[in-house]
Amino acid sequence: MIIRLGKLQLRAYVTILEKRTGICSQKDTREDKHALLIDFDNSSISTIINSLSSLQIKYKLPAIYIIASSKHSYHAYCFTARKFMEIIHILSDIPQLDRSYFRLGIVRGYYTLRITSRKGDKFKLVKIIVSVYPNEMSPDSLTVNEYLTSNKGKGGKRHAKR
Repeated sequence: MIIRLGKLQLRAYVTILEKRTGICSQKDTREDKHALLIDFDNSSISTIINSLSSLQIKYKLPAIYIIASSKHSYHAYCFTARKFMEIIHILSDIPQLDRSYFRLGIVRGYYTLRITSRKGDKFKLVKIIVSVYPNEMSPDSLTVNEYLTSNKGKGGKRHAKR
């Protein structure tokens, strides 16, 4: 539905929402420490590995775990502990990054990657990019949250509840 108000438009959409479970980048809501969580759509695994390997050296990052989340889609997890503004800076240096994911994280103040299947897809560890730098946080220290997303999966609006 579109309502016109002079030069302005108000658009309303109806969509079916599905509940998902995700991992939140912020270690603790009381401090500004975030893991690096990365969402890739429609990228080749070789391109992703090359990009993340360069990123790891440039930003002195610990190991990066690359997971196949669905066909041609990957998630990457790096258990660094950086300020949110630095996470934004690092993410902005990844050409293959899902731009909707990037923008939504900036608006919310943290990033979330789903850990539940979208359409029966199984998550699979594809590659660990080892590092000389140790992890700066434990995976167990990250918050798990539920959020709503459109049933389309990719590109849906996410409304996180923490």
